[in-house]
Amino acid sequence: MKSVMILSITIFLVGCGSLDKKSLLVNFGDTKEQITSIMGVPDDRQFKGDNEAWQYCQTGAGFGYHDYRIIWLYKGQVSGINSYKSSRPASSCVTDIKQINWEDAPDVSVEIRNR
Repeated sequence: MKSVMILSITIFLVGCGSLDKKSLLVNFGDTKEQITSIMGVPDDRQFKGDNEAWQYCQTGAGFGYHDYRIIWLYKGQVSGINSYKSSRPASSCVTDIKQINWEDAPDVSVEIRNR
């Protein structure tokens, strides 16, 4: 009985890892499937052409604020990660998700011109 209880608590704590810890496991070039296995299903998805932005939120990440991660994808692979916090009173994680500013997306290509 004691070992079952310890196992249950361990599984619970691993499953509830912070966004900081989980996002450290996401790497440049990871696929959507790899992101989902690490972070879970996103709280928000926004699209523009070949670009996607997946947003994750954690309530109670710190005293009085919500913690967010934006995982940027280009053609289905991770191209960058950003974070932000919200401390608006009487708000929930989902109500404070930002509309994506696509100018903030990481550069995904370099143009080389011959002279």
